[in-house]
Amino acid sequence: MHKLLSAATVTLLGLGILSVPAEVHALDLDASSISSSSLSSESISSGSSDVGSLDGLSSVLPELSNLGSSVLASANLTETYTSVNGQSRSYLWSTPADYDPEEPVPVIFVFPGWGRSEEEMARTAGLNNADALLVYPRGIAQAWAPAPYAETTGSEDLAFIRTILAELDDDFAVDSAQIFATGLSNGGGFAAYLGCQLPGTFAAVAPVAAAYYEGVQTDCLDIPIATLDIHGTADDIMSYNGGERNDATYESVPGVLEKLAVRNNCSDSSTKTISRSVKEKTWSGCSQSLKHIQMVSGGHEWPSLATEEILEFFGV
Repeated sequence: MHKLLSAATVTLLGLGILSVPAEVHALDLDASSISSSSLSSESISSGSSDVGSLDGLSSVLPELSNLGSSVLASANLTETYTSVNGQSRSYLWSTPADYDPEEPVPVIFVFPGWGRSEEEMARTAGLNNADALLVYPRGIAQAWAPAPYAETTGSEDLAFIRTILAELDDDFAVDSAQIFATGLSNGGGFAAYLGCQLPGTFAAVAPVAAAYYEGVQTDCLDIPIATLDIHGTADDIMSYNGGERNDATYESVPGVLEKLAVRNNCSDSSTKTISRSVKEKTWSGCSQSLKHIQMVSGGHEWPSLATEEILEFFGV
């Protein structure tokens, strides 16, 4: 772990700072402003403030960009800064409690929605107990391609993910056969985009209330990708049946699933009612698993069942 150990480290506890290198300005992180509830990231306009974001960190990002990693003790997360094609970027990460550096560890990427912070996403997803290395990347302007409001291109964000993977591989015993991605809203759309563009890298993806804008499922590599989709039928931000938002068209959930069924070489499908609020659709004969959890009358949110279902689907 030479890179992480050699990096300058800032240790934060609660709302204060316990220790900080002299060249780093003190940051006041108001943890109380970060909500732990499921949030409708797509409902934030591009001009609104980023509630719950780490504005203190982002404001000094240029100064910190070459300092490596800092530990966010209040969330057991470490923030690492890196450079991708000359652009400063960062991500949070944590290791499982019983991490053994001699044993290969799965990796789960977790992507926040538009306008939402990585710490906020960590609290919403509740994946802390997963037996995996958790990674929460930060999007430029807290957004991900190919959404219409993203300030990055798809290739730029893909390069960022490849850089993270290379750094993790240098510092940890990464299980390259167990790299996964999930996310909420715009983050869910980007998780699906990774499944489209990097299916040889990611073993499975699990979009939640995903923003399936045009481009997410366009020009995908002809390689099956295990996918779990979770979406509410009453989602008033990213409609289950598709539509237009932010001057752009987004696909319906059934339409996306139909494409995935073809791509994964699936044959028949069946739907099972789990409860009054949950229906489960699975496909058979697939080269890679395909499953959809329909939240009947569910909104634009991370459902309470999502965490357990995702970890079970990933086999983590």
